[in-house]
Amino acid sequence: MSRKRPEPGPIPHLDGFGEIRRLPGGHTHETFLGEYAGRDVVIRAYGTGTRRRGPEAPGVQAGIHRLAHGLIPIPELVDWRPGVDGLLVTSRLPGVPLNETLTDASEDLQQRLGESMGSILGRMSNMAMTGPGCFKDDKLLLGPWEAHSESLVTWLDHHTPGSALADLGPQVLSGLRDLAHEGDALLAVSLRAVLVHGDLSPRNVLCDPETGVITGLIDWEFARSGHPVEDAGKVLRRIAGTPFVDAMLAAMNPWLPVAEQAPVGDLKRRARAADFYWLIEVASRRGQSPATERAWKLLRAMGRRRDLLGELASRSR
Repeated sequence: MSRKRPEPGPIPHLDGFGEIRRLPGGHTHETFLGEYAGRDVVIRAYGTGTRRRGPEAPGVQAGIHRLAHGLIPIPELVDWRPGVDGLLVTSRLPGVPLNETLTDASEDLQQRLGESMGSILGRMSNMAMTGPGCFKDDKLLLGPWEAHSESLVTWLDHHTPGSALADLGPQVLSGLRDLAHEGDALLAVSLRAVLVHGDLSPRNVLCDPETGVITGLIDWEFARSGHPVEDAGKVLRRIAGTPFVDAMLAAMNPWLPVAEQAPVGDLKRRARAADFYWLIEVASRRGQSPATERAWKLLRAMGRRRDLLGELASRSR
């Protein structure tokens, strides 16, 4: 059964932030616009929507904003309040959502946007963490990584029995297991853990459609420490087959250590391997949401073709 999106909650009443109004867009109905010290701010009021990340979300995001502001285009932290119904207040960045811009973007604009995105992902790939894991608090202390995630093979084997993955059938599952072995080898090229956005879809990216510059990465509630090309894999899944993706990977490549640099085609396969973890877990829950259905169908295409890129290689914008 599909999960319904949450209904809009009440506009919070907060002293010191001027007239608070709802921020258009978004899925959680938790973001609002206000004013602080003469400038626009974005207020995230946890608890009015889904609170998917848990009560630690405001602190984790506060820690991310403190860590990354000035290094990548991420809002400046203004204030945060911990707890189940916590708040996060940040500056408001300029720009429009990337997904709206890419719809009608020329090849030249896609190229410039991709280069800007690749430079940002390259900088993030050098923001080293002590190991993979989920952040626990505003100090970005790491909790244990999920069980069975030591390899794609063990991850697939763990999620298949009794789940929707079993419905893919033995031939597709055999293909996916071969791809899991291939993916493990690709990911072993880099054993580093770095800052990962975790939900880097074009709707969470702001840009200037005139200059082709990425002006902001927003909504960091799923940030964690992970593989250097994990975020690139999420972008690839959503907008494969575009000049934007090739330009992004080409611009990211020089930022990687020499031993990790590779042609764009090889980086695509490595990025898909990093995103394979997400696809497996989400597809195993097929029937819960449209995203689980899409992930299941994509895994089916990958397993049938025995190709990590699956249908992505031929998908057009």
